[in-house]
Amino acid sequence: MDKQSVKKLYVTQDNKLLEGAYSATLDEMRLLYLALVQIDSKRPQPDGIYTLFPADFEKMFGVNPSHTHQQLKKAADSLGSKPIVTFEWNEKKQRLDKVKRFWFSSIRYDASDNSADVTIRFSPDVVPYLYDLKREFTQVDFQHVSKLDTPFAFRLYSWLVKFRKLTKNARNNGIIETDALEIDWMKERTGLVGKYEEYRFFKRDVLVPAVERINANTDISVTWEPVKMGRSVKAIKFFYITETGTTSAKPLRPRLPRRPHVIEGSDKEGAWARKCIGVMQDFRARLEEYDPKEKLPLADLKKWLHWYEIIGDEVSVKRMRSEISGRLKRKTAVV
Repeated sequence: MDKQSVKKLYVTQDNKLLEGAYSATLDEMRLLYLALVQIDSKRPQPDGIYTLFPADFEKMFGVNPSHTHQQLKKAADSLGSKPIVTFEWNEKKQRLDKVKRFWFSSIRYDASDNSADVTIRFSPDVVPYLYDLKREFTQVDFQHVSKLDTPFAFRLYSWLVKFRKLTKNARNNGIIETDALEIDWMKERTGLVGKYEEYRFFKRDVLVPAVERINANTDISVTWEPVKMGRSVKAIKFFYITETGTTSAKPLRPRLPRRPHVIEGSDKEGAWARKCIGVMQDFRARLEEYDPKEKLPLADLKKWLHWYEIIGDEVSVKRMRSEISGRLKRKTAVV
């Protein structure tokens, strides 16, 4: 799968599936979307078999390639055992039924671990919600969703996009106003039942980080407001506009590679330090492209200095110390 083709790829699901209840880790969400993006939802139902490769996982999501082959297999195994729950009206019995399905009917990979590809087959119970879709479905641009890095952000972005084509939710100024999404509903759909019981924790640890990531990495700019029942917040109403111009969002600081458990001064420690330097150099370049006045936090500069010390780059150590010293002097002068 060519990286250049990401801009043309879409993930399309029937809204019943989009609003289904299931728990998934970030790796599981990425594996699922890597499979879903290969589907042409306008075609009749094929056999539902897709092969996923570590190289595609790395390119599409920009992840560290060190453990990708294991990530794919573990994510396929774990997601394959988790049900998707939908709530559907039973016309015959005049009741709302809770229906459990599973994503895959089969998962295949090399038992000897010599090859890293994973082949999945979507289950017959899920296939009708992925192929030959004519109505009540949502199409998500993979270019945007692939940049999100929390499972809740994946799900929230998809729910928000669903309202884009609903006339009743469109306002004259181009703003989309969603229906109020109940917090309990969102938690049930994302495997968070029993967690974040207090609204302030749900807001701090789940909602705000997801909205920040969506605003920084996708084509929509989102705001939201709490909906109260009495004194308690019970739901969230979202408002967003689609960004059609060239204005870019401030880049988020990427996660740094985890330090391996190795001996200090070893080649492996040096390799880790070089990876960290590369990540920080790229981030600084993107930050300055966004706004030449933007500066890296002092804490990051000090980490950067330490990495240069690890690899023994004395010239860069001297330069970094000078930059930190200058920043500290300016900070003291302002105070």
